[in-house]
Amino acid sequence: MENKKLYIELVTPEKKLFSGYALSVWFPGSLSPFQVLPNHAPIVSSLEAGLIKYLDEESKLNKLAITGGFVELKNNKVSVIIEKAMTKNDLTLEKANSMLDELKNKLSTAKTEEDKQKIKTELEFAKACLAVISDDY
Repeated sequence: MENKKLYIELVTPEKKLFSGYALSVWFPGSLSPFQVLPNHAPIVSSLEAGLIKYLDEESKLNKLAITGGFVELKNNKVSVIIEKAMTKNDLTLEKANSMLDELKNKLSTAKTEEDKQKIKTELEFAKACLAVISDDY
């Protein structure tokens, strides 16, 4: 019989964010965004700043913003190691908008290409933070 669930673990260096079953998971892959469903082929991938979304057992959509990390999938077990993450409980609209505005200002004054690239990554994280608290995604 085919398994219809994934077991996922989402962890940062500080804490475990989630451990349980999901029906589907979306990731901000380094090459492109991708979705994982039950019985997916094994995969290891790096993740960029962006949004992780997963549909839990009750079909409720959960979202978290990440700065980057890695994902491994094997035999319907998804292990995700995340550098830094923000959930809806960590954020307010004011905080997310403030982060975005501050980073846009930093980008306009950045002098080196390296600084610009770092700020662009932080901007992707800030945009993902907005998506976490938005019901549009």
